[in-house]
Amino acid sequence: MANTLNLIDLIKVAGLPLDNVVAIRHSFNRKENKDIWDKNDRKFFEEYQSIQPSSGFFKNKRYVLSFIADGRTHSRFVGCYEIIDKFPADRAERMNGFNHPEFYDKPGHIYFKMVLSDYMHDLIDRLVVDWPGTIGYVQYKIPALEKKTVVSIFPDSKHVFPGYNHVIWDFNTMKEYVTNPEKYEEIENALKEVYAVYLVVDSKPGKYYVGSAYGKDGLFGRWLTYANTNGKGGGNKDDLEGNKGIVEYLTDNPDAYLNFQYSILEVIHKTGINEKDIAATLEAEKIWKQKLRTLNTPWGMNRN
Repeated sequence: MANTLNLIDLIKVAGLPLDNVVAIRHSFNRKENKDIWDKNDRKFFEEYQSIQPSSGFFKNKRYVLSFIADGRTHSRFVGCYEIIDKFPADRAERMNGFNHPEFYDKPGHIYFKMVLSDYMHDLIDRLVVDWPGTIGYVQYKIPALEKKTVVSIFPDSKHVFPGYNHVIWDFNTMKEYVTNPEKYEEIENALKEVYAVYLVVDSKPGKYYVGSAYGKDGLFGRWLTYANTNGKGGGNKDDLEGNKGIVEYLTDNPDAYLNFQYSILEVIHKTGINEKDIAATLEAEKIWKQKLRTLNTPWGMNRN
């Protein structure tokens, strides 16, 4: 363990004062807070992080090393924030459009005004540490920080899941992600977590196909079948029958899958009642087919 790079080592290299640092791990895996994190627009996340249940929540530390849960015990670094002020949350200027305005009014809640620091800025979205134990999501003490061993420092952030609304992948990009889950663990986990209605578009002639994913591995499993069948989808007769329009189209245009673009129209978060979740997914798929008129139209590839 002595020779293993850990979070303390990186803090020292960055020149941060060890006695003035706290680390926090956010896990947005519950239905009520899934709408907080957006990699491409972090204002709601930063507002969420700023509102905490007590004045002593950060133990009077000045710097907050912020992490996002990234599958199993891994956590991804999303920034070092400097606390420059604190006051009762009900006195804070309320952010327009913030998903959880009720946080401001909860008794005792404190607003910690923060700014993104330059410390460790080059490691944002690239650093992944092992965060053993999911209960202690705030870490104040040096021994706890020493246990956060470095898993990876990626050369870029292309492996970071961009958020469901920002998924617009061509065939080769989609295939790269879903057939190499060991490289893109965050993307794998995000796609497995949900059922979804998705859109496949042949970007050259503008052909559209609306599909749904509600199997064991959610959207990840569904798109993996497309990746492994050159865009046709399915591994058995029933699956291929459901994709009849795409199969017919690719029979006549065998290389057209290389022009396919994959995006997510609607996410259905799992409630734990599988029959209910499947029914909601199929109903959403039906509505999207009607909206985009993809059933038996010149531009639509849906046949049922």
